[in-house]
Amino acid sequence: MKRIEIELKGANRRADDSVTFKTDTLVEISSKEFGEIDSYRGCVGLLVLTDTLIGNELNLDIDEILDDPVERDIYDNHKTPSQRLRNVLYVQQEQKLGHKPSKEEFADYYKRSMEAMIEKIKGTLDS
Repeated sequence: MKRIEIELKGANRRADDSVTFKTDTLVEISSKEFGEIDSYRGCVGLLVLTDTLIGNELNLDIDEILDDPVERDIYDNHKTPSQRLRNVLYVQQEQKLGHKPSKEEFADYYKRSMEAMIEKIKGTLDS
């Protein structure tokens, strides 16, 4: 775990409703520290936003944050159910084709697979 004090500079909503954050560190980071930070690339983390003014001491109980069931679920299962389904469909098509599908191949396969699932579920609904 690495604690880095940052200032939130901006946020952008993505197509899947997730959010990209732009931040700046509040202190200089050495090359060694940057290497450590870079080693976390692709790892799951938590962003804790506070209204504490820059420069004021902030004491956080990380265990308390991680004990929050919602936060814990996000930490343990960092992909949304729709992201997991999309990834599984990609692997399924890759195995069927015997090679990685092109973007166009997968887009078509994904659309057909989702439509088939929707129709199957609709068939179980009362009229």
